[in-house]
Amino acid sequence: MQKLKYTLLVWLLCFGVAQAQEGRLQQDLPFFIDPSKRMSEFEIEDKKEGTFITGVPRFQFDPIRGFGIGGNVFLLINKDKNDPFFEYTPYRHRVSAEFFIFQNGRVRYALNYDAPYIFNTKWRMRADAVLWEDPEAQYWGIGRSSLQPLQFTDKATGQRRIFSNVNEYEANLDVATPLGDGRFTTDRHFNHMVQREQLYNLLLERTFMGGKMRTMFGYEALFTAFESYGGQIIEDDLTDVDGNSVAQATHNPTLVDLQKAAGVWNRFNLAGFEENYQFTSMLAAAFIYDTRDFEPDPSKGIFLEYSHEYTAPWLGSQFNFHKFMFQGQMIHTVARWRNNKSRLTLAGLAAFGHIFGERINFIEMWDLSSQAEAGGILVLGGERSVRGFREARFLAPTVALVNLEARLKFYDFKFLKQHFSLGVTPFYDFGSVWDRPADIDFTQWRGAPGMGARIGWNQSTVVRLDYARSREGGQLFFGFGHIF
Repeated sequence: MQKLKYTLLVWLLCFGVAQAQEGRLQQDLPFFIDPSKRMSEFEIEDKKEGTFITGVPRFQFDPIRGFGIGGNVFLLINKDKNDPFFEYTPYRHRVSAEFFIFQNGRVRYALNYDAPYIFNTKWRMRADAVLWEDPEAQYWGIGRSSLQPLQFTDKATGQRRIFSNVNEYEANLDVATPLGDGRFTTDRHFNHMVQREQLYNLLLERTFMGGKMRTMFGYEALFTAFESYGGQIIEDDLTDVDGNSVAQATHNPTLVDLQKAAGVWNRFNLAGFEENYQFTSMLAAAFIYDTRDFEPDPSKGIFLEYSHEYTAPWLGSQFNFHKFMFQGQMIHTVARWRNNKSRLTLAGLAAFGHIFGERINFIEMWDLSSQAEAGGILVLGGERSVRGFREARFLAPTVALVNLEARLKFYDFKFLKQHFSLGVTPFYDFGSVWDRPADIDFTQWRGAPGMGARIGWNQSTVVRLDYARSREGGQLFFGFGHIF
């Protein structure tokens, strides 16, 4: 009995100290933040103080665009451990800059700013400026029919053929076909278009419920221009079916041209494929419930979001449509070892989106929501959705996406006063598209497994390398941050 009393007394004393410590932490804050939003003790221990820069040059090979070179630079302001928000935010301010140029001429510039609890208030501000030009932006068709296997006329036999591999499919498109009078045609860019884009974005968030609930309001100014290869003269590295060199060829109509002519775009109220810049002036709002413990690399928590984007002529826009998205994420660590430095974390995302309106900018189908975290959720295919398929491989007004990852962090070390961690991430992505919500069923889902490597750099920066393989081939990606 005496032993029980002693044990109870020790437990009460420890509980009282813990409560006092939590109370002290809360007293340092200008307003209440739920304890679940506080970083883990071992993460606080490794968090770097002050102002510092991280970033690396990037070298990449893309099956679409060839070799690329560029870099990302992150300016991070963490302040010190006396800052009341030091243990509740990944950083106080972050400015990131990106530049990248590919062998095919694709160029991207980006400048981003993020400030949680700006001016020690419940508000968060994000701002983005992004400019790019891509001479081989992907277009694989719009509608439920995009789920069909790759098909085209076999240049060697003249017969319609289903291609099981995307590289074989594109090699066949590249062949120049004789017209009989010394002239040739080609379909090299059948699934390509020239895309030019300027995007300017400003978002404000306010927290409620101790940081668990957030509302977001924003404005986006988007300028887009596009060009078809149909009718253009192609002169680079052309060969006929026998491998003989061809000086030049006229490009046949592309898939964009064919689907527009066939009335597919009219059926979905699509517009915006113009060589002159078209303006989309858009308002956005979102409601978010978030219990993740550390935003760049969480070990636990859930994330729920509903976002809605709206544009209309009264905003100065040349389009008129609505776009909404639901997404849910669950993060759960199932094992820890090495004094909590290593862990196995299961992470999952499920998202659903729909776009509708009288005049839709077709490029808005390329993402479920540009206002979503991590720079939006691009669909369906490419490095941020179903990684085993080409960018935008499956597109329609109604989209569903699921990502499943097992994030294993197994080692960490310090080098030149920088903290690094190493990990691997097996994953599986799948999704589907429909012409309208009423058509939703559980058939024709497309998925692909993969394996990734992760390097954590001072916690707030995650370097990502992913390889995924689908029934149409494999793809390798290099980037920053988890995809969700």
